[in-house]
Amino acid sequence: MAELVSIITPCYNGEKYLDRYFQSLLAQTYPDVELIFVNDGSTDRTEEIALEYGEKLKARGYEFTYIYQQNAGQSAAINQGL
Repeated sequence: MAELVSIITPCYNGEKYLDRYFQSLLAQTYPDVELIFVNDGSTDRTEEIALEYGEKLKARGYEFTYIYQQNAGQSAAINQGL
């Protein structure tokens, strides 16, 4: 069994980049991945897109955790993910 790789992704209004980001994750061949996605108070469609892809990641066998916080900056979002 492979070691678990954890990916913490802070995001603020990343709507236009998320399709490429999530498609890249879904294209990976490593089997044991957990994604911790921290929405740092986005006002665009970030939440909708992330949750939609979250279901696809889970179907792929990856762990997916979605966290929403009021906008506090990238460092705070990373700390929340940790």
